[in-house]
Amino acid sequence: MRISDLVADIGLDVRLRVVGGEGRLNRPIAWCAPTEHMDPRPFLSVNALVLTNGMGLNVRDFRIWDAYVERLMDVPVSALAFGLGAAHRELPPGLLQACEAHGLPLLELPPEVPFVLVMQHVEQVIAAERFEELRQGWELADDCTRLAADGRSLAEVLGRVADAVNARVAVIDQDGFELVAAGSAHGGTARTILRLPSGAADQFRLSIEGIGADLVLQPILGPVAAVIGMQLSYTLGSRSPLHSREAARFMEALYVDRGDPGVPLRRFALESGFDPGAEWSAVLIGGTADVAPARLRAVAWRARVGLQGVFGTVRFMEEAGLTSLLLQRREEPAGLLATVREFFRDAPEISVVVAESGSLGELPLTLQLARRQVGPPGVHQAPPADLAGIVQGLPSQGLVAMCRRLLAPLTADGAGALLETLEAYLRHSGSAPKICAELFIHRNTLSYRMRKIEELLQLDLADGEVRATCTLALGILGAANRTGAGAAG
Repeated sequence: MRISDLVADIGLDVRLRVVGGEGRLNRPIAWCAPTEHMDPRPFLSVNALVLTNGMGLNVRDFRIWDAYVERLMDVPVSALAFGLGAAHRELPPGLLQACEAHGLPLLELPPEVPFVLVMQHVEQVIAAERFEELRQGWELADDCTRLAADGRSLAEVLGRVADAVNARVAVIDQDGFELVAAGSAHGGTARTILRLPSGAADQFRLSIEGIGADLVLQPILGPVAAVIGMQLSYTLGSRSPLHSREAARFMEALYVDRGDPGVPLRRFALESGFDPGAEWSAVLIGGTADVAPARLRAVAWRARVGLQGVFGTVRFMEEAGLTSLLLQRREEPAGLLATVREFFRDAPEISVVVAESGSLGELPLTLQLARRQVGPPGVHQAPPADLAGIVQGLPSQGLVAMCRRLLAPLTADGAGALLETLEAYLRHSGSAPKICAELFIHRNTLSYRMRKIEELLQLDLADGEVRATCTLALGILGAANRTGAGAAG
């Protein structure tokens, strides 16, 4: 209820004598406070409607009235209703002057309008308004519950809330970063924050911006906050992926591609909203077994939303313990690595790898390389290339057959010990202590095996080019075996 509503009620015969400052008549009335104290501040609260007969203020000195009104404005109260008849037959001139000076609305009550009538009327109207606010709140919560039960997204649920309050509504994390938003701030820039029910690991809040001054938020948004909190918890904790079908199909194709972008891959890129001929960036976000899936998803979500402000197109795919973000630049950002780091300042336990690709043909190998770098905590830049990436870019079946023929003598006995020894030798750059420790063999056994390997292969492993050839051959066979296993699965 507002002061203007009280004045407009012809049944009460309340007379407005002082309008007060700008917007004061739209100030809400929280309750009625009858008092005859010279200083009633200890008994008042914000937006109280003060009712007085002025029995303790039967004075002519303007300074006393001025001090009295100043004390009321300190609270501040919504208005002062002055009852005539008991102590004053007309409004004291000093009171009129003081209310005009301080901008406090002044209402005149004729002798035939008792305080109890005004109090009953105000309480009835406030009770009706609170009931209506609660009804709206539970109806809104019911609508949002149905939307969530029908599988609608959190953004759609927020859109329903934004329509109900005619404001911009957003879910923000503990750092104030927006995860998802809906609506527009029609009523200005005033902002209200409501806490959402959530776990201790991630504290989320509901931000309402640009709300109208005549709307009380808590009764309307209190019930729906629980619905949003539950849907947010379900979204973060669900095992169902958030990615779109088009994004998943494109990224899955990239992960199995070997650097020859055919027509299907280009078509998948277009269907996902990308330009096949442009440059690419990738951000891979992973966590160890100690990182809760909900925590990983919340941090990845925040990064995805933030990067959408820099990049024209952002698509993502979720797997167990890994989220892959694929991006194309709308404009050249000032340092992608630094930009990404900003989103993980409070998540040092997360492993993040940033990679760049100049073309669609290079992109599959770039993603595979970045994937191999995921593991160590922190934000890291993937190297432009590695040995495994070069090997994966050599899909020739003839090359695979050549490598098998080269290394076949080492597996002729079926045991594989010699091949295992060669792999360890190349991996540890010939360091005998490291090789022996890994294979649990004596140094003499290692010497025997190395002589046998050189004899069977008819190669000199002291030659650097020979060692590089054997390393590549092992890598090519490993890539071929993995591809074969994936096709068999």
